[in-house]
Amino acid sequence: MTVEEILARLETTFQQEGVHFESLGTDGERLLVRAKRNGPGTPVAFLVKALEGTLRRYHASLREVELVEYDPGEGSATPETPSQEFDKVLKHKAAPSKLNLPEVPGLDLSGCDRAQAVSALEQAHKMWSRQGVDRFKLRGLSQDPVARAFEKWRTFYDATQSTQLESDGDTMRVVLKDARSTEFTDQDTLWFPARLMLMGS
Repeated sequence: MTVEEILARLETTFQQEGVHFESLGTDGERLLVRAKRNGPGTPVAFLVKALEGTLRRYHASLREVELVEYDPGEGSATPETPSQEFDKVLKHKAAPSKLNLPEVPGLDLSGCDRAQAVSALEQAHKMWSRQGVDRFKLRGLSQDPVARAFEKWRTFYDATQSTQLESDGDTMRVVLKDARSTEFTDQDTLWFPARLMLMGS
């Protein structure tokens, strides 16, 4: 697939997350892009990572995405000037960098079928574990396809030493095997939509 075809394929998802990407050309194996925010949504850092994952899968030679320009837009929930954490993404190079993930992120699997839920779980587990995440939350467990997907994932990996369904009957607390702690903070959970994980799968 060409860069234009890949960006077109992801355009709807990016728009839902309030960001528009535009190609500025290439530099070796890197795709250079400009991002413009037109509404609130998932942090741009994660969308860049998702775009990179899709690029690696579908493009013959490009393996990295470098964000070289960023326009926060007007009237969005994004600050006018990029934060220090965003600046790290802006200067992203080939060397692996640690994302500014919350201690306990959340994955929202609501509306997924069983296959989508399993795939999103796989991607989140792979990405987050590389960043040192060993506890997270899942949402959507009151839906049968999601519940069956979670049971399949948990049984296959024997990945959890303890899980706890919250009182809403929809949210699961997951603790990975050999986690540093089983405690969960009282802070609000930053929820990542399943479609974000499926973009790079």
